[in-house]
Amino acid sequence: MSREGVGILLDKEAKISLIEWQPVSSRIIVPAFKTNIRNIVMIQYYAPTEVTEDTEKQEFYVQLSDTLNKQKKKDIITVVGDLNAKVGQDNEGLEHVMGRHG
Repeated sequence: MSREGVGILLDKEAKISLIEWQPVSSRIIVPAFKTNIRNIVMIQYYAPTEVTEDTEKQEFYVQLSDTLNKQKKKDIITVVGDLNAKVGQDNEGLEHVMGRHG
């Protein structure tokens, strides 16, 4: 069972402005929005947690970097996400920094 995933919520105005939607992986998506001045590209990500294998983490950061480098320089680019997210209720040993609904 896959536990990773990423998404964004859009209001009606943002939905109308959405001009492109690029799913890069289960952890990275790239929506683009049309504005009056320039397009806005949002790189939305959900990074692997610290307990993930080093090779998987490295692959993610390479993919994130490649995604950023592929964007048009004339666009406004925002990078938004969670660099060390944890999903689930197991917070044993992390109670001081993580609630029960990580």
